Amino acid sequence: MLYVSFACRLTLAAVMVLAAVAKLRSPGAFAASLKDFDFIPARLRRPLAVLVSAVELVVALLLAVPATVTAGFLVAALFCCALTAVPVLVVARGQQVTCACFGASETPMGGWHIARNATLLAAAVLGSAVALTVGDGVPGEMAGIVLAVVSAGVLTALTVFVDDIAALFRSPVAGDLGR
Repeated sequence: MLYVSFACRLTLAAVMVLAAVAKLRSPGAFAASLKDFDFIPARLRRPLAVLVSAVELVVALLLAVPATVTAGFLVAALFCCALTAVPVLVVARGQQVTCACFGASETPMGGWHIARNATLLAAAVLGSAVALTVGDGVPGEMAGIVLAVVSAGVLTALTVFVDDIAALFRSPVAGDLGR
């Protein structure tokens, strides 16, 4: 189970860093994307954008430091609850809101985003459970470490590129058939 926890730890840390870097590279873009969320008051959008990036970096830092891994998983679980609730709320309201979590995107939030965020939440909960019961150390067998790192790499890529993956499964629009 320590290898599973290690893979969850690596995945969450990588995803959080990539998301924060994407937001910090163009800080106004993420804040501007929040305008479509009518349930977020205009005056709170810029501070919320900064707060989200800060929490992502804090989670990654907590997961990177051995003494704070359990806290990192717990903060990640709480944060991922909120991240999962947002697309659920958007879809339930029937809104067309784009997701700028990993940079500019034209893809409206939908089931893929809910699944992505729920997967991150599951990784945080699983990592927390293992850290609280078994411990939060780094496993010792090289084969297991390699498998955990590869698994984390695949999960991170699937998470970051969910919009592109979703596009592969969308039906072609009538105007796109000739291309």
